[in-house]
Amino acid sequence: MTSLSRIRPLSALGITVLMAASAAACGSSRDRVTATDLPGADGTDVPITATRLPTLTPPPPVSSGGPTLPPGATPAATAAATAPLEPVTGELRVWTFAQGDEEVPIKAYLAEFAARNPGLQPKLNVIPEDNYTAKVNTSLQAHDPPDIAIIEDMRWAKVGRVVRLNEHLEGWGVPVDDFNQGGMNRMALEADSAKGVYGVGDFLGGYVMVFNKQMFDDAGLPHPAADRSMSYAELDTICRALAKPAQDPSQAVYGCAVGDNIYSMEGDDVWGPDGRQVIGNADSQAMVDAFNIGTALIRDRMAPSGQVMDAIGGETDLFALGKIAMTGTDFTEVEKYRANGIDFGIIPFYAVEGPEPVLDTFTAPWGTFTESRNPQAALAFLRFLATDAQVMRMQISPDPPLRTSIAEAYRYGDDDPIKQEYLALLGFARPAVFVPNGVEAWDPGEVVRKMTIEDQTDARPILDKMVADTQPELDRVWQDWEQLGQ
Repeated sequence: MTSLSRIRPLSALGITVLMAASAAACGSSRDRVTATDLPGADGTDVPITATRLPTLTPPPPVSSGGPTLPPGATPAATAAATAPLEPVTGELRVWTFAQGDEEVPIKAYLAEFAARNPGLQPKLNVIPEDNYTAKVNTSLQAHDPPDIAIIEDMRWAKVGRVVRLNEHLEGWGVPVDDFNQGGMNRMALEADSAKGVYGVGDFLGGYVMVFNKQMFDDAGLPHPAADRSMSYAELDTICRALAKPAQDPSQAVYGCAVGDNIYSMEGDDVWGPDGRQVIGNADSQAMVDAFNIGTALIRDRMAPSGQVMDAIGGETDLFALGKIAMTGTDFTEVEKYRANGIDFGIIPFYAVEGPEPVLDTFTAPWGTFTESRNPQAALAFLRFLATDAQVMRMQISPDPPLRTSIAEAYRYGDDDPIKQEYLALLGFARPAVFVPNGVEAWDPGEVVRKMTIEDQTDARPILDKMVADTQPELDRVWQDWEQLGQ
């Protein structure tokens, strides 16, 4: 199970492969990038046709009796604070990696933006995911990055190669604190907007738990609370009460799914509140208990193993078939459950330390580089993403916009109880604990493998060794991070 089905987690690259421009040209370590030539790394160019989309027409917003807002302004912007719009022209090169949605939103935004700016030629390049960061690094080394890209690695921002957007957002009448805090971990340096916002997200994706109401009712169990996370001990009791195990996995009904990544979903449980200390956190007794309980559910066939899901279908497919009572899901999967007639509710994940609600939130952080060939068009497009694209998003996908005021003004979810539940749960989102890329030793999937395939039953010795190996790596990546830009 993955925590992000559309936007992957920050890539774990070694610091030496990151930042490079020629020292002779720049004379400073802050600009160093290493070029990497990968065969097949160029990606696929997607043609964009200027189109005024009918989806741009929003549902009527809640009226406050104020004046009609001009194009490019949104409910949180005032006429006095909003800089005037200027038409832009020329080529606008946009890079992304495949996000699992066939790039429908970004294609729609570019088509609409091109229609508003007849002299603009947007070019979208969809790059293989594994090659994306290396291709951006190579473009930075060559001093020729794209005009717009997903800011996949914040080290690009740390060394000054990405445009800081705080002042631009203010000029566009977009308050930084209007963005849901669940998106800040991908938009801001060290997940802190005060240290610089370097990307604009257009939506708030969420990885949440769903539960089958009928299966709970049939088992005589109360429905889980939507405003608190259950403990692993509660998960164990509920999952076992719901499960109907069988030797043949295709005949089993599973009480829950226990994913590898859930153990790390709350970063402070692993890294501590400042992201610097695994000793005493990732090896805490609560973490040991969580692994012991979660893996026992798999060994006892109360929850499906990875091998079982490879054979009979993933956890969301099993949930849609009524073969699993609780599972994690990307919110965009809900239409599949509805189509299959599943009556379901949305709740936070179970937690290592609780009961504060736990969920995983994410966005696509679109930004621009300081060496963009067309900075005027790039900034104009980011303004569009921060304003009108937020409204468009509600007609393009089930996700809410990242900006809270727009979700409220355009009554996101008013006609859909499931969306209302989801939006209420997203209110608990908060920035993730920041940890620089490059820590490889912490691997909850390996703990699960040893405890389900090798049948080890005590996580304590496994975690003690893993944490001992992880702490020196964590110290090193922090030291490298702090030296960037010096």
